[in-house]
Amino acid sequence: MAILSGLTADHCYDLCIVGTGPVGLSMALEARARGARVLLLESGKSERDDTGQEHARAHITDAHRHAPMEIATQRGLGGGSWLWGGRCVPFEPIDFAPRDFVPGSEWPIALDELLPWYPAAAQFLDCSKALFRSPSDWPAMPDIELSQLERWSQQPKLAPKLGGWALATPGIDILFDATVTGLDLIPQADGGIHLRGLQVRHVDQAIEVHAGDYVLACGGLETTRLLLAEQARRTQDMPGLFGGRGGPLGGYYMGHIFGSIGSLVLTKPKSFTALDFSLDPTGTYVRRRFTLTERVQRERQLLNTSFFADNPPFYDERHCNPTLSLVFLALSVPLLGRRLLSEAIRLKHIGPPPYRYGAHVLNVLRRPWRAVADVFNILHLRYLSPTRKPGFVLRNEGGTYALNYHAEQLPNPDSRVTLTKQQDAYGRPRLHIDFRYLPADAESVLQAHEVLDQNLRAAGMGHITYHRPPEQRLDHILEQASDGFHQTGTTRMSADPRAGVVDRDGAVHGVAHLHVASSSNFPTTGEANPTFLAVAMGVRQAARLAGGAQERSAIPSFYPFPLPTSGQDNTHIPPMKKITIPGTDLAVSRFSFGTASLHHLFKQEQRLALLRAAIDAGFTHFDTSPYYGFGLAEQSLGQLSASELQGITIATKVGLYGPPGSSPQVPDILLRKVAGKFIKSLNQPVVDWSLARARASLEQSLRRLRRGHIDILYLHEPVPELIASDEWQRWLESLVLAGKIRYWGIAGEAAAIAAMLEQSPGLAQLVQVRDSLSLHQADLLQAHQRPLQFTYGYMADAATRAVPAPVKLTQALARNASGSIIVSTRKLERVPQLASLPGLAGE
Repeated sequence: MAILSGLTADHCYDLCIVGTGPVGLSMALEARARGARVLLLESGKSERDDTGQEHARAHITDAHRHAPMEIATQRGLGGGSWLWGGRCVPFEPIDFAPRDFVPGSEWPIALDELLPWYPAAAQFLDCSKALFRSPSDWPAMPDIELSQLERWSQQPKLAPKLGGWALATPGIDILFDATVTGLDLIPQADGGIHLRGLQVRHVDQAIEVHAGDYVLACGGLETTRLLLAEQARRTQDMPGLFGGRGGPLGGYYMGHIFGSIGSLVLTKPKSFTALDFSLDPTGTYVRRRFTLTERVQRERQLLNTSFFADNPPFYDERHCNPTLSLVFLALSVPLLGRRLLSEAIRLKHIGPPPYRYGAHVLNVLRRPWRAVADVFNILHLRYLSPTRKPGFVLRNEGGTYALNYHAEQLPNPDSRVTLTKQQDAYGRPRLHIDFRYLPADAESVLQAHEVLDQNLRAAGMGHITYHRPPEQRLDHILEQASDGFHQTGTTRMSADPRAGVVDRDGAVHGVAHLHVASSSNFPTTGEANPTFLAVAMGVRQAARLAGGAQERSAIPSFYPFPLPTSGQDNTHIPPMKKITIPGTDLAVSRFSFGTASLHHLFKQEQRLALLRAAIDAGFTHFDTSPYYGFGLAEQSLGQLSASELQGITIATKVGLYGPPGSSPQVPDILLRKVAGKFIKSLNQPVVDWSLARARASLEQSLRRLRRGHIDILYLHEPVPELIASDEWQRWLESLVLAGKIRYWGIAGEAAAIAAMLEQSPGLAQLVQVRDSLSLHQADLLQAHQRPLQFTYGYMADAATRAVPAPVKLTQALARNASGSIIVSTRKLERVPQLASLPGLAGE
């Protein structure tokens, strides 16, 4: 992979994908796995980019119906996943079939053609597997199913993991700050149109991008906006482009209609267990939903609808629950609330003004410790756990819960996006959004409630209580009706070019080499969130564009696909060279990966993505310590899979430990790092050279690392005067005999190493020492006839600060030709760059 600073004529790509959201990243990885050279264009930066959101601003006819574009789209690596809650739900068979009561409901593609791509979509979206049904222990109901599962991404912010895979993959290049401003369309003699390239604004320059095929995966509305602008520009010479002005492009704009108009009252409160979030055997959260059977949908002409139980509204202070009120107060602060939940869900939970802050504060003060305990548990499961819990429902003895619905919306040609005369900073016209609901949308929702209520009562499992009398319920539904996040229908697929923009494969009608991959291709919305199906369709599309008859091989536990080995790959990084450390039979990579700064990545998925990128780049040796992140570095390594742990060697240490009371929790680490600037003891290591502390520390390290042995156990910054050499020697030898360590050694600054080599050379089987290109601290080993084994610190050398990193590390490799150099980075994109230095390739 390369993060490009520009494009030159010698860049040659099979596929150019515009957008690095879930669909764009998944397509890039799938196409690359089949041998295609891929270029990704991202309008934002390598991280979430809020500075560019102003470019998406649009005029909205009814602001009550549609979210502002500034929070409905997102620039930056990961795209819309920054706004995504993580729900993965497939469409049902009825969603693809024609229905007389849903105009234009027939899809030109069948469900059976998409099912083979569901497992890949589940892998890319991090929801483990494509298992969306399992039997329930509730009694059967004739019109209602409870077997359907929604699966939740283990970490829905996909930039660290999915983006990390793309960044670490040779053959995928990414150009950030690259906004497509136009299409270079060429009329053909046979009446067709050929897409020759993309006109792109990269930083402050206008450039052209060329590839074999082009895919627009930049979100439903932004993709539509680009096509509408091109259609308006080419009205004279291409009047029929994309179906012509006023045609299907931009029309049929849909999302979902969702909200809550009643409560679910369970006859047996304990039966709620079947409706709550639960971890399945793969470690993924799942939740059951009430859904309408296909039979009742057709008989009563109902749109597809699902229901799920939830907490009562956070904003309604009458719940008197201290935890719900505390969460409301947190969510009502936009800066904090948007970090906790996607914006659509946050707005739903804080409700409409006026906000009764005083009443919520009183709720919290009545039982503050209950609120604190609940919130701590919630924060742990949502933000500190490797698998993010998608939500929480506080159970109650009365068995009464909010009943949320999520329903399909009828295709409506008058619900449409068009262009305004206003322009953004790139000169592109802004969108005018006229998003509409039909009365039939609300009527179907109300009838679906009636079906569910009848079935619950007949089964003896409960009933629905409505918030308003019958004559007000339709209005109640329409009052809540709003979307803008599930951008569907505006480039709808159809076999007939007059009725749709793309065909069954996402290819734009009448324009060679132009494709759209987005939920905007869907002719109908179903009741499901669109992300899972959009990714599944995108992966299928990528396979076809890359010559997809070839099947991918089995997916390894730590990487979603095998790297290609075809001759097309000119940037493939060979396996990193290994070297046997002098005086041992320990074979390690020439670069070892240091974990001292791993705790600066606040989220576990970021740390795992970095470690896995290092493994994929060829690092086989990892250096850690219980002092690094007060155990967080070891704990993160221990989260790797068993097969990953078996394929690497690990060195850890004893002698330096975290300060009293410290823990491997990010909030604690951050607090100590900040407060430690003023109160030194909060962040200073504890120096303890007692064997009792070392024994306990080693056992704790083994548990955190989930390993039965350590390859190297170092004495960390040893102090000879404090170390009983003979006792330590006997202990270390006993550990080798017991199989708990393979080697021992000393690690630290040159002064400590020199003192130990003078006084306790038996404790120095292996030596890990700081070195630099200017001071050559490691030369002290020559006085003791010792070779260089492990060295570190070259990048921190102030005297060589002006030397480019590749040059510095290449010189370091020449200096320590017999051993391994410890390097470290917190940025995913730098891992393959480190591994690709000259002289690192194995034979």
